[in-house]
Amino acid sequence: MTNSFIASWRKRPEVARGYVVAIVSSVAAALVGFALRTYLDRSVFILFTAPIALASWYGGKGPALLATILGLVGADLVFLQHSAFLIPTDLNEGIASAVFFLVGLIIVHLGSLLRKSRDEAHENASTLQDQALELELQKAELEQQSQEAQTLSEELEEANEELKLRTHAQLAEAQALARLGSWEWDVGSDRITWSDEMYRLYGVEQGTDVDYERYQSLLHPEDREVSHDAVAHSMKTGAPFSFDHRVIRPDGVERIFHARGRVVMNNDGKPIRMYGTGQDVTETRKAAAALQTAAEYAARQATAEAAAQHLNRVFAQAPVVIAVLAGPEHRFELVNEKGYEIVERSMLGRTISDVLPELIEQGFGQLLDQVFQNNEPFIGNEVFAKLSDGAEGGYFNFVFQPLSNDSGVYAVLVVATDVTALVKARMAAEHAQKEALAASRAKSDFVARMSHELRTPLAAIIGYGELLADGITGPVNDEQKRQLQRIRWSANHLLSIIDEILTLARMEAGKETVEIREVEVRELLDSVASMAAPLASAKGLDFEMNDADHEIVVNTDAVKLRQVLLNLISNAVKYTDKGRVSVATQARDGVVEFLVSDTGVGVSEEHIEKIFEPFWQVEQTTTRRAGGTGLGLAVTRQFVEMLGGKIQVDSTLGEGSTFKVSIPRSSPAKN
Repeated sequence: MTNSFIASWRKRPEVARGYVVAIVSSVAAALVGFALRTYLDRSVFILFTAPIALASWYGGKGPALLATILGLVGADLVFLQHSAFLIPTDLNEGIASAVFFLVGLIIVHLGSLLRKSRDEAHENASTLQDQALELELQKAELEQQSQEAQTLSEELEEANEELKLRTHAQLAEAQALARLGSWEWDVGSDRITWSDEMYRLYGVEQGTDVDYERYQSLLHPEDREVSHDAVAHSMKTGAPFSFDHRVIRPDGVERIFHARGRVVMNNDGKPIRMYGTGQDVTETRKAAAALQTAAEYAARQATAEAAAQHLNRVFAQAPVVIAVLAGPEHRFELVNEKGYEIVERSMLGRTISDVLPELIEQGFGQLLDQVFQNNEPFIGNEVFAKLSDGAEGGYFNFVFQPLSNDSGVYAVLVVATDVTALVKARMAAEHAQKEALAASRAKSDFVARMSHELRTPLAAIIGYGELLADGITGPVNDEQKRQLQRIRWSANHLLSIIDEILTLARMEAGKETVEIREVEVRELLDSVASMAAPLASAKGLDFEMNDADHEIVVNTDAVKLRQVLLNLISNAVKYTDKGRVSVATQARDGVVEFLVSDTGVGVSEEHIEKIFEPFWQVEQTTTRRAGGTGLGLAVTRQFVEMLGGKIQVDSTLGEGSTFKVSIPRSSPAKN
């Protein structure tokens, strides 16, 4: 314990000082109390509180407790009555000693608190002092750094200014090298800021105020609208623009510029600023144009060379004779392979009179002279020519085309096409056609004569039959009348067949004619109905005919048109077993249409065209129900075509047919 106390004493000099203060102050209090013991009595304890407080302040709890004990011992020894063990014999003195001890403890505690507060205050003060010192150091350091920063800032500003100057110089040099200037347009104030290069490129004095109107005035008048539209579109949509335009400088020089720009909008979407560049691209565009021209020229040259090669191939492989005869002596300068194939002689460098004297004798030399002298081409079709004395000769299509330059005609281009085979084939065809026409006419004449010879006895048979039926030659019974009626019907049928054959023969011989007059359609239909109605009634068919307008008039051959309608109606009755046959008329678009409809057997689609062929019938058997020669529709169509009209059929097998005849109101009839 003694060692630890000594160690504590050595380590903490303020504790030692406290013990010294406790002892010294206690002794001093004892001496003072002893000197004043007459006056103090029990109040002597007050003197010993001072050492306790001093010891507590300077030394802490240990010295303060020591001062308390020393004060209690000192007061007991000097002033109080006590036993041998320093125990007061008087109760009041004991209480006073106890109170003193308690007060001493309180003083010790309070002193300890005060000392602790003082130590903390000293420590805080020391800390604050250290912090203040540190702050001073930091302040000094900051002041030094601030001074260094200011110095650095000044150096940076100097470097920045130098960099700006250098950058501006480099930018100006780069813009000058690229012939590219920059600009910025404040839309609100209509002020355009140009770089130095822009002023130089546009030939405007440096520092001149530029607004949009001034800028537009520098453009070529034909390009101002393009520029205005591009800028307006960019300001409206926010899209960048790029276009070429021409500039007329103040010195009158015209240059080509390429302008680029971009617009800056505010939060409301309104343009507030534009910036961009302008570059002089005159040389570039001229070089590009020259390159394009060179490329086009090269392409034309390549095309020309290809065309020349192709022309050479065509010239060599052409299936016609092509030759160039130069000069007035007509010397062969060019000849293709076909020429050598036909002529079979050496020609180049020789005159035509030397190579083909036969043609000269036939008059071709004079034709060539006329073409060369008059500068007018000659075209001869199917010209007969002999190329040698022993040759058979042939037919050629000749073209003699003069070739001229600024000095006049220098050669004649000869193109000869061998058409011998075609001419001979045509001549053979024409001969065969003439023979066929002669045979056809002979046949038609024979048929006409034979039909005429048949008509005469038939007419006699019909006449005598009617006389017998009428009882002119004597009484006739019913059975004889029926037989005579059959004879008359058969004779009339045979007569109608002969009439059809005669009509067809006349048309084939070209002897059938038409007589055009004004025909009232309603009157024509009434006459047709009077003859057609009994035919339908005889087979138990309904016959219908619509009433035509009185105003419908057509210029045509009434006889042939009536025959057309009767042929169609009788044909409809022939092939209709039940139902009806109807006739309708309508006028439109300069024509009158006649429609004959029935509910008969109809015609299949593959037989529509065949029904108009002579001698063809729907029922091609020997047991067919309907009679006739099959000439009715053939004659009908030829009549319609002679009247300048046309006939059409719409038919469904098993349901019936409709024949439509269209006749022009002003009929272009054909004889």
